[in-house]
Amino acid sequence: MSQNNKAEIEKTKLELDSVGPLSPHNEALYEAGKEMLISSISIARDFCKFMITVSTGSIPLYLGLLKFVLPENITLRVGNLVISVIPPFLFLISAIVFVLGYFPQTDYFSLDIIDEIKLAYEKTVIKRRKIIICGTVLFVIGTILAVLSILIHMIR
Repeated sequence: MSQNNKAEIEKTKLELDSVGPLSPHNEALYEAGKEMLISSISIARDFCKFMITVSTGSIPLYLGLLKFVLPENITLRVGNLVISVIPPFLFLISAIVFVLGYFPQTDYFSLDIIDEIKLAYEKTVIKRRKIIICGTVLFVIGTILAVLSILIHMIR
Protein backbone atom coordinates (compact mmCIF):
# COMPACT_ATOMS: atom_id res chain seq x y z
CA MET A 1 0.00 0.00 0.00
CA SER A 2 1.42 3.40 -0.96
CA GLN A 3 1.78 6.35 1.38
CA ASN A 4 -0.96 8.26 -0.48
CA ASN A 5 -3.43 5.42 0.06
CA LYS A 6 -2.57 5.21 3.77
CA ALA A 7 -3.01 8.96 4.14
CA GLU A 8 -6.33 8.79 2.25
CA ILE A 9 -7.59 6.01 4.54
CA GLU A 10 -6.55 7.95 7.64
CA LYS A 11 -8.49 11.01 6.44
CA THR A 12 -11.68 9.04 5.87
CA LYS A 13 -11.75 7.22 9.22
CA LEU A 14 -14.62 8.16 11.49
CA GLU A 15 -14.54 8.15 15.25
CA LEU A 16 -17.67 7.03 17.06
CA ASP A 17 -18.44 8.29 20.54
CA SER A 18 -21.07 5.71 21.33
CA VAL A 19 -23.27 3.23 19.57
CA GLY A 20 -26.77 2.38 20.69
CA PRO A 21 -30.16 1.40 19.37
CA LEU A 22 -32.09 3.86 17.21
CA SER A 23 -34.44 6.13 19.08
CA PRO A 24 -38.14 5.68 18.23
CA HIS A 25 -38.10 9.07 16.52
CA ASN A 26 -35.10 8.21 14.32
CA GLU A 27 -36.54 4.79 13.56
CA ALA A 28 -39.83 6.39 12.45
CA LEU A 29 -37.93 8.86 10.25
CA TYR A 30 -35.95 5.99 8.74
CA GLU A 31 -39.16 4.08 7.97
CA ALA A 32 -40.78 7.22 6.48
CA GLY A 33 -37.76 7.78 4.25
CA LYS A 34 -37.77 4.13 3.21
CA GLU A 35 -41.48 4.29 2.34
CA MET A 36 -40.98 7.51 0.32
CA LEU A 37 -38.12 5.93 -1.59
CA ILE A 38 -40.05 2.75 -2.36
CA SER A 39 -43.36 4.38 -3.28
CA SER A 40 -42.10 7.40 -5.25
CA ILE A 41 -42.02 5.54 -8.58
CA SER A 42 -45.46 3.96 -8.18
CA ILE A 43 -47.03 7.23 -7.01
CA ALA A 44 -45.69 9.08 -10.07
CA ARG A 45 -47.00 6.28 -12.30
CA ASP A 46 -50.42 6.40 -10.61
CA PHE A 47 -50.51 10.18 -11.09
CA CYS A 48 -49.81 9.72 -14.82
CA LYS A 49 -52.62 7.15 -15.00
CA PHE A 50 -55.01 9.56 -13.26
CA MET A 51 -54.03 12.46 -15.52
CA ILE A 52 -54.59 10.37 -18.66
CA THR A 53 -58.23 10.05 -17.60
CA VAL A 54 -58.52 13.72 -16.63
CA SER A 55 -56.89 14.97 -19.84
CA THR A 56 -58.98 12.81 -22.17
CA GLY A 57 -62.13 13.56 -20.16
CA SER A 58 -61.50 17.28 -20.50
CA ILE A 59 -61.96 17.13 -24.28
CA PRO A 60 -65.68 16.21 -24.34
CA LEU A 61 -66.33 18.38 -21.28
CA TYR A 62 -64.87 21.43 -23.03
CA LEU A 63 -66.66 20.70 -26.30
CA GLY A 64 -69.94 20.23 -24.43
CA LEU A 65 -69.53 23.56 -22.63
CA LEU A 66 -68.61 25.23 -25.90
CA LYS A 67 -71.71 23.79 -27.58
CA PHE A 68 -73.81 25.02 -24.65
CA VAL A 69 -72.38 28.56 -24.88
CA LEU A 70 -72.44 28.99 -28.66
CA PRO A 71 -75.69 29.82 -30.42
CA GLU A 72 -77.18 27.13 -32.70
CA ASN A 73 -76.33 28.61 -36.10
CA ILE A 74 -73.06 30.47 -35.79
CA THR A 75 -70.11 30.89 -38.09
CA LEU A 76 -66.89 31.52 -36.22
CA ARG A 77 -64.20 33.80 -37.54
CA VAL A 78 -60.79 32.25 -38.13
CA GLY A 79 -59.32 33.76 -34.93
CA ASN A 80 -62.17 32.51 -32.75
CA LEU A 81 -62.08 29.12 -34.45
CA VAL A 82 -58.36 28.74 -33.74
CA ILE A 83 -58.86 29.77 -30.10
CA SER A 84 -61.70 27.25 -29.81
CA VAL A 85 -59.74 24.35 -31.32
CA ILE A 86 -56.44 24.72 -29.43
CA PRO A 87 -57.62 23.50 -25.96
CA PRO A 88 -58.75 20.02 -27.07
CA PHE A 89 -55.45 19.52 -28.89
CA LEU A 90 -53.52 20.56 -25.78
CA PHE A 91 -55.60 18.14 -23.70
CA LEU A 92 -54.87 15.36 -26.19
CA ILE A 93 -51.12 16.11 -26.27
CA SER A 94 -51.13 16.25 -22.48
CA ALA A 95 -52.77 12.81 -22.33
CA ILE A 96 -50.14 11.43 -24.73
CA VAL A 97 -47.35 12.84 -22.57
CA PHE A 98 -48.88 11.22 -19.48
CA VAL A 99 -49.12 7.91 -21.37
CA LEU A 100 -45.34 8.13 -21.89
CA GLY A 101 -44.95 8.63 -18.14
CA TYR A 102 -47.16 5.64 -17.41
CA PHE A 103 -45.03 3.19 -19.40
CA PRO A 104 -42.96 0.92 -17.16
CA GLN A 105 -39.24 1.55 -16.91
CA THR A 106 -37.17 -0.66 -19.20
CA ASP A 107 -33.79 -0.26 -17.55
CA TYR A 108 -31.65 -3.33 -16.93
CA PHE A 109 -29.51 -3.60 -13.83
CA SER A 110 -27.99 -6.17 -11.54
CA LEU A 111 -29.48 -6.58 -8.09
CA ASP A 112 -25.98 -7.35 -6.86
CA ILE A 113 -24.65 -3.90 -7.78
CA ILE A 114 -26.18 -1.18 -5.60
CA ASP A 115 -24.86 1.64 -7.79
CA GLU A 116 -26.73 0.24 -10.82
CA ILE A 117 -29.97 0.06 -8.83
CA LYS A 118 -29.47 3.61 -7.58
CA LEU A 119 -28.72 4.87 -11.09
CA ALA A 120 -31.80 3.15 -12.57
CA TYR A 121 -33.98 4.51 -9.75
CA GLU A 122 -32.70 8.06 -10.20
CA LYS A 123 -33.13 7.90 -13.99
CA THR A 124 -36.71 6.72 -13.57
CA VAL A 125 -37.60 9.39 -11.02
CA ILE A 126 -36.01 12.19 -13.07
CA LYS A 127 -37.66 11.02 -16.31
CA ARG A 128 -41.11 10.77 -14.72
CA ARG A 129 -40.71 14.16 -13.04
CA LYS A 130 -39.93 15.81 -16.40
CA ILE A 131 -42.84 14.04 -18.07
CA ILE A 132 -45.25 15.00 -15.28
CA ILE A 133 -44.15 18.64 -15.40
CA CYS A 134 -44.48 18.76 -19.19
CA GLY A 135 -47.91 17.08 -19.19
CA THR A 136 -49.18 19.27 -16.37
CA VAL A 137 -47.99 22.47 -18.08
CA LEU A 138 -49.77 21.45 -21.30
CA PHE A 139 -52.92 20.58 -19.37
CA VAL A 140 -52.92 23.86 -17.42
CA ILE A 141 -52.36 25.92 -20.58
CA GLY A 142 -55.19 24.01 -22.26
CA THR A 143 -57.46 24.64 -19.28
CA ILE A 144 -56.67 28.37 -19.23
CA LEU A 145 -57.30 28.65 -22.98
CA ALA A 146 -60.53 26.65 -22.63
CA VAL A 147 -61.82 28.98 -19.92
CA LEU A 148 -60.81 32.04 -21.96
CA SER A 149 -62.44 30.60 -25.08
CA ILE A 150 -65.70 29.91 -23.27
CA LEU A 151 -65.67 33.38 -21.68
CA ILE A 152 -65.00 35.02 -25.04
CA HIS A 153 -67.91 33.14 -26.61
CA MET A 154 -70.22 33.95 -23.68
CA ILE A 155 -69.51 37.67 -23.95
CA ARG A 156 -70.34 37.76 -27.68
